[in-house]
Amino acid sequence: MTSPTGRTPAQTPWHVLEVAAVPSVDHPDAWAYHGMATVDRAVETATLGHDDLARPAQQMVSGMLHQEYARKQRFVAVLDRPDGGAPTADDVVGFAFLAMALKDNTHTADVYVGVRPDHRRQGIGTALTARAEEAAAGSGRTTFFSWSLSPREAADDEDALVPATGVGRLPADTAGVRFALDRGYTVEQVERMSRLDLPVDPDELAAFEAGARAKAGDDYRTHTWEGIPTKWHAGYAQLMARMSTDVPQGELDFGEETWDAERVRVYLEDRADSGQRLLTTLVEHVPSGEIAAGTSFLLQDGKPAFVFQEETIAVKSHRGHRLGMLVKAVNLRELAARYPQTERVHTWNAEENAHMLGINVALGFRPSGAEAALQKKL
Repeated sequence: MTSPTGRTPAQTPWHVLEVAAVPSVDHPDAWAYHGMATVDRAVETATLGHDDLARPAQQMVSGMLHQEYARKQRFVAVLDRPDGGAPTADDVVGFAFLAMALKDNTHTADVYVGVRPDHRRQGIGTALTARAEEAAAGSGRTTFFSWSLSPREAADDEDALVPATGVGRLPADTAGVRFALDRGYTVEQVERMSRLDLPVDPDELAAFEAGARAKAGDDYRTHTWEGIPTKWHAGYAQLMARMSTDVPQGELDFGEETWDAERVRVYLEDRADSGQRLLTTLVEHVPSGEIAAGTSFLLQDGKPAFVFQEETIAVKSHRGHRLGMLVKAVNLRELAARYPQTERVHTWNAEENAHMLGINVALGFRPSGAEAALQKKL
């Protein structure tokens, strides 16, 4: 099925269609995924000045094949070909991604839309958003989440969009947020995007690690792996569940996620199939055998210059021992030893998460943008 065609004077007609899953990026029907990847690179470059955050086609293809814990749909806007032929990757000018959790938070849907900068203001984003939201509502979803990036936070002396939390400020002219507000979304939270340029001074990093180890004491032991051994999957699952409840969420209508060892196995399999891998440090509480804290870097094949700082958490019952600093310092040391070619780290934290932001700032992270967490309730 396709949406109504968008037509305005001096514009090439276009239409929206749903994209089927394909077995690989080399499949003849993978043209849409290559087109979406090209659009995503253009969107991220226009927003941030670089394409580090752009999703490769392999990641999109793999994600659609892994639907064990979320139902996923993709839509593309494609230009009508004058010869009436089938579309190609070059014809893709926008996309929408829809994900709907199957095990928990089954009233919610994630909606993400991107339009090639030179094809905006033609109704493409509106049509893609409507198509994704209609599919979500048809599946009984009543709360939609989305996100929008800005290359900076608003200064104190300029007009700003302020989230419901009252913490964090986005420039009032942030295009993606304005687009969402016009379609019934509200800004619920602002996350600070931060960047750490590498290498970190090894002596400073060693001092942070030593201080954290001294505070933690002998009851806490660190373990670092590329990937996570099977015997630790259950403990890692407990950390991931806590990430959905123990970090600031503002008024986002998002409840606890259910994680177990099997979900961790599928999660790691999806990452590997996407051309990604994790470098993970966990902290074991030796007397109990519990996993008390953890953090991961996400590395992307073919893009050695940067990594993403993934979830970092210390379980509430083990806080007060500087475990957050400990796992971050150890993982940074291991990253430098194993992947010395890495030049930068990207991460995000809720602006009200002062404790974790403080650790990041101490390690050398600096603000590099802001992201709005958006919500729409039917």
